[in-house]
Amino acid sequence: MEIFYFSGTGNSLHVARELALRLSNASLVPIMATSDEKGYKIRDEVIGLVFPIHALTLPWPVHAFLEMTDFSSTSYIFALATRECFARVFDDIDRILQRQDKKLDAGFSLEMPQNYIPIFETYSPAEVERVEGAMLEKLEGIAKTITEGKPHRPKDPAWSFPLAHGLVPMISWWYQKVRFPDMERSFYADDTCTGCGICERVCLSNKIQLVDGKPVWDETVQCSYCFACLHFCPGEAVQIRGRKTASKGRYHH
Repeated sequence: MEIFYFSGTGNSLHVARELALRLSNASLVPIMATSDEKGYKIRDEVIGLVFPIHALTLPWPVHAFLEMTDFSSTSYIFALATRECFARVFDDIDRILQRQDKKLDAGFSLEMPQNYIPIFETYSPAEVERVEGAMLEKLEGIAKTITEGKPHRPKDPAWSFPLAHGLVPMISWWYQKVRFPDMERSFYADDTCTGCGICERVCLSNKIQLVDGKPVWDETVQCSYCFACLHFCPGEAVQIRGRKTASKGRYHH
């Protein structure tokens, strides 16, 4: 069994690791490590996807992975979102898989600490502990469903249908169209930057390079919006213009 994960600040990697401990013979594969391979072929019969939610939908690297990967050898596919989400996310995965006559057998979502500080505050230590405990408890049932090869497709309540199928797709489309909005050109390092190079090393897109000891975000490289550069900076020197990130705190698992 292979578990493919997309993780910037560590939430999804942590969940993938904990899930792998509860499954037999499960190995972890970073989705970004497959991004240079066209027609990436899955070898295992059982595979999983673990990922966060970006703009209420799949992160674009996960969508690209689903589009370019050969799933012909698989017999059971599951997806686990590390943010509570609408069932439409799993429907979207299913639609992509159907192009290869495959289907998403099981979809799950659970809550992990928020790291989108342009809008939200970071969690307190007590909140992080509470969410971690709830995640581990929920993961036991998820692992059991996967081990038994059972189907699991969540359904949204009837009242949420206009929101899930009307407003949410519009919001997701808009955020992706305007690049969150134009956020990938808004990262910078303030005067407290020491030039340690951590942001360059953790960037999933290889978008950051140190120039004269300071990080530069290459505008020709598409950002994965993982926020690793921002949250892993030890001096909290990485900021986003116009988002007041200097006062929002930082979080990584």
